[in-house]
Amino acid sequence: MAPTVMADEILSDESSFYGDEDETHRLEAQAAAYDPEPFWGECHHNLLSTKQHNLRAPPARKSSSDVSMRDASASPTTLPHDRRGEKEPVAQFLSRLPPSTTQLTFTRPWIWMHNPKVPSTEDGDIPTLLRKGRELLQEYENESTVLREAHDKSGAKTTSALTRKLNPLRRELEKNILALARETGVTHGKWMLFPTPDQVDAYWDAVVKAMERGELGDVAKVAPDDGSGKARLICVYTADFEDTEDVKRVVKKLVDIGLVEKGTRPIYYKCDAYTYLEISSKNDYGLKASMFSSRDVLEGK
Repeated sequence: MAPTVMADEILSDESSFYGDEDETHRLEAQAAAYDPEPFWGECHHNLLSTKQHNLRAPPARKSSSDVSMRDASASPTTLPHDRRGEKEPVAQFLSRLPPSTTQLTFTRPWIWMHNPKVPSTEDGDIPTLLRKGRELLQEYENESTVLREAHDKSGAKTTSALTRKLNPLRRELEKNILALARETGVTHGKWMLFPTPDQVDAYWDAVVKAMERGELGDVAKVAPDDGSGKARLICVYTADFEDTEDVKRVVKKLVDIGLVEKGTRPIYYKCDAYTYLEISSKNDYGLKASMFSSRDVLEGK
């Protein structure tokens, strides 16, 4: 009689149930990079449950201006729930999805505005960026651990010698991640604004109207209301973090429309590769999370 195989043996970390190591890494990267947002954006308003909910919802009071705008565009039930509709007037979009009161949901983590004068570009090969980027981060951790252990054994009273050894490793890690971002086509970056909840509508209004005029980058997004009362994040994107002239042009336009002031607290620019790899301001690798500050860019540094 064949021995009984327990379920926990089959599903243990040591079993091959999940495939070999390469396959496991590939699937993990693919799962981490999957974005359900486009799928929900296309199908959510066509679901029977959504239609039934809309039928049960009480009719909203409409002004004459609302009616005229609606006649000029699509019905609200056919408009994207997280972005401006293709032919939707800017005023209608801003009143339909004000970030101050639009609720954060699983299918609406952001509200988006695309530049109608610039074709949208793909995000690149994110699974490969994640897989290879994590390998680079792990290599740094392994090398830095060896150096730290050697430093601890030396009995040195200061960390200056350790810092001198770690800094070249950090510079090499940064260089390799940015090269990988270029190789995989994950080249977007963004200027980040953090208006307070009472400011967010005015800030987003200025960004959307500048986007509509073609004065900023290819896309922008704002965080909806998550109920925390904290400052909201607005990201104003550029297509290529290495195109420093375009990065500078966009932040100058943010100054022109009154969202950034020279000589005050700066805003920062971060590449998407760091965001995907979860490299934040307090990361374990000693990397500077942002590439540029508005102060340095505007002062020509």
